[in-house]
Amino acid sequence: MLHRFLAAVLVACGLALPMAAPQRAEAQIFMSPEEAKRLGAQEHPKILKEFGGPYDDPALGAYVAGIAGRIAGQSGQPASDFTFTLLNSPVVNAFALPGGFVYITRGTLAIANNEAEAAGVLGHEIGHVIARHSEQRHGKSIITQGAVGLGSILGSIFLGSGAGDLIGQFGSVAGGAYLASFSRENELEADTIGVKLLARVGYAPDAQAAFLQSLSDYSELATRMAGQAGRDRLNDLFATHPGGPQRVREAMAAANEFPASPVYRRDEYLDRINGMLYGDDPKEGVVRGSTFTHPDLRLSFSVPDGWRISNSSDAVIASGTGGRMQFDMERDKRKVQSSRNALDYLTRLWVPNLRLSNAEAITVNGMPAATGSARIQQRSGGSADVRFVAVGFPTDDILRFVIIAPAGGLSKIEPAMIRSVNTLKHLSEAEARAIKPLRLKVVTVQPGDTAEKFAEALPFSRFKLEQFRVLNGLREDETLKPGERVKLVE
Repeated sequence: MLHRFLAAVLVACGLALPMAAPQRAEAQIFMSPEEAKRLGAQEHPKILKEFGGPYDDPALGAYVAGIAGRIAGQSGQPASDFTFTLLNSPVVNAFALPGGFVYITRGTLAIANNEAEAAGVLGHEIGHVIARHSEQRHGKSIITQGAVGLGSILGSIFLGSGAGDLIGQFGSVAGGAYLASFSRENELEADTIGVKLLARVGYAPDAQAAFLQSLSDYSELATRMAGQAGRDRLNDLFATHPGGPQRVREAMAAANEFPASPVYRRDEYLDRINGMLYGDDPKEGVVRGSTFTHPDLRLSFSVPDGWRISNSSDAVIASGTGGRMQFDMERDKRKVQSSRNALDYLTRLWVPNLRLSNAEAITVNGMPAATGSARIQQRSGGSADVRFVAVGFPTDDILRFVIIAPAGGLSKIEPAMIRSVNTLKHLSEAEARAIKPLRLKVVTVQPGDTAEKFAEALPFSRFKLEQFRVLNGLREDETLKPGERVKLVE
């Protein structure tokens, strides 16, 4: 968790297909290749900060860059025109910026099951670069939305467009983050380019469709785990736009290229990702079930059952029926040092431009705190009710909770949210040291091993079998065979 407090884009189910674009409009590219390169280089550090930086495994990063470089080498553009980065993020995501900056997360590598599948993700993004889709979209976004930073217009088939109003800069308290999707025409073009490049390198292009099927299963499971199945799933665009694997199959037919001896490289791929971090990196805090814990900051708190907790780079955000809660820390030490107490910090330094109702000093699990509420106008229209809680933590920091609900709805979620705030705990050094990251472990199936047996040992609280199947790309009717290799988490 980076301790900034600004508008965040949530990808609630990890990775999802973009919404279909409106009727096609001709897009002009307003920037030269040199300008595109400068823009990508300008945004690159922001992407690293937003997604946890490069993953701290140079060998794995070089392996991924090597795959991408071979694909890019078939594009007609020098591989040196591209910059490939493996991001230290558990979010299942990949995207490209203008100027050939291509990113893939370790969360994406975790659900891929062979090198060809990972190559398919990278090939699609390289296809966007070759077709200059990012430059086109950036130009259209500036026209339609004003000057929008690329950090908020990232998107591809590997990034969902679940942008909503979350708590943002206080002054204009709620901020909506705009995320533009590629058009269906852009996606089909990137699919076709990617399939052709994969075939020329020798990879099996059908692996791209297989990965998208795993992605679809992952998204559906994430939705079920979030308790949203059967309801309007804002961020799970597979709910309204299924058929991603079929779209890639159509691109394969259009490309009409397939290597005589297609390469998958499953064993080498599994060897490379064996031991890779899975889920949150403890240095950013970890989510285990309904509890967020940060060993470096020595804190933890829990959210109500049925609420989904997301550890983004900007904040920790819990979402549930009727509202959401956001948590972060005040990082301006001058404000912390100049505040006389939690109430003074809340009213004078945190939200000085809001007229708070019932602002008062309280305690949170024995720690000095303050709270107050207000009705605010959202940039997207309409109003919302917000409760602010500032807590003086034993580490001489100020922790902040914001609870938000539609106007008139705060009373419905407030009791549960206040109970959640009161679970805030200062961890002992021993408790902090005991928090270890989860990692992938690749094992060979032995006679008598079953999916159910492996699933039972996973460090998850629910949906164990379903998570094991999604992690390994297994359908419900598939059984394990002795001698094959599978991914576990430990």
